[in-house]
Amino acid sequence: MSAKSIPYKLLSVAFTVLLILGCSGVERRETAQNPIKVLFAVHIEPFLPEFGFDYGARREELYWLRELALARGAKLTVASNGEFMEFVEDFGDQELVRSYLDAGFNWGTHIHPLWRKGRHDWALELPGVPEALVRRIWRDNIGAVNSVIGSENNYGVAPYQCAQPLLAKMMREHKFAIQTALTEPAGIMAYENLGHYPWNPFRPSAEVGKYLKENLNQTQYILIPHYPQLEPNPGPSGPRSLGANQKYFIMEYIEWLHQQRSGLPGKVWVFGIATHDCYNNPNRDDIETMLDWLDENFVGKTTPAGQIIAEYATATEVAEEFWQWATEHPNESSFSWEEGQPYPYTYPDMPNLLREAEYNTAIDLGKTLACYRFTREDARPIYALWSWAGEQLIDFSPQIPGQVRVHDGKGNAYISASETLKVSEEPIFVEANW
Repeated sequence: MSAKSIPYKLLSVAFTVLLILGCSGVERRETAQNPIKVLFAVHIEPFLPEFGFDYGARREELYWLRELALARGAKLTVASNGEFMEFVEDFGDQELVRSYLDAGFNWGTHIHPLWRKGRHDWALELPGVPEALVRRIWRDNIGAVNSVIGSENNYGVAPYQCAQPLLAKMMREHKFAIQTALTEPAGIMAYENLGHYPWNPFRPSAEVGKYLKENLNQTQYILIPHYPQLEPNPGPSGPRSLGANQKYFIMEYIEWLHQQRSGLPGKVWVFGIATHDCYNNPNRDDIETMLDWLDENFVGKTTPAGQIIAEYATATEVAEEFWQWATEHPNESSFSWEEGQPYPYTYPDMPNLLREAEYNTAIDLGKTLACYRFTREDARPIYALWSWAGEQLIDFSPQIPGQVRVHDGKGNAYISASETLKVSEEPIFVEANW
């Protein structure tokens, strides 16, 4: 199925007129930004020493994830290696896969460099293998997944085996419309240069080394970024902890609010978390906490202006919204960045201010203010805050007594008395002045 043939769901929420209670009465405002789509990706890894060999334990985690998602209204985007599907057939577990599809979840292919010599006999290859062997790797993994789920095997794809431009060629030949994740070195490039992953899906370029560049003429597939395994351990593309994932969401929320507030043209917004069948069990508590936090504060919730902040979505639902957006915005980039270019969003200093920080808690300063505290290794917290109701002078001394350093997220800073801190609808980042 090509990208152009994805069945679009007509969106009825574009430019909905909202009533907003403001300081000077009621004003009318249009919303151009659709809710942030929360993607929950599950990668099923090959049976290798670093991932483990216990099919039964992996199957248990997939049942647990299914029940967790159903209980919270979340949606799962699963991508599986080929041999796992052989075990599904061996144990008669097709019902497990079917239950995911019946729930509206995605189940597609996850490609590591293994090809099938025989049943449960998969050969591991090093990177850089000849193109003919790459084709064998793709064909064997796709075939094994197809044997269980059939023609839906172009959903939630997470291919690892080859780099662009071969990746683009393989996606086209197999008619894959979606690439999920942001695999290395793309993830490293994003974290080291932007401080976070892209907040918008985009049409990847096939140019070597330009992993975050968009090609508007590439209409075969889109890349939907999501962060790596939610776990305490850091990776090459940055921290992966619960607090780090919460921070990344708040950063995107701040940018999304700016685009709403400024009346900028709408885009598709996505925030993705991830887990793996073999790494899920030790991280169950953090995964549950992450979903609970999203549900309590953002998913299905509205801003004071009435805009829905976030909603769960599968990769195919994100893709449907994206291609509808692309049709309505011809020759317009969703996201594109390459080395040497400026930061592609509004607050270039925000990732620097929060780079070593983790989300800690929301601070209740009343209904007309939003405030989030982040902790850092040097024991000096930093706060992100803004007003929902125009400019205000607030007493911030219960959080930081004395003088504070205030940053606007754009590289400017000044000193203020915490007792008379000026807060407006534009976010500020506040820390102790020492």
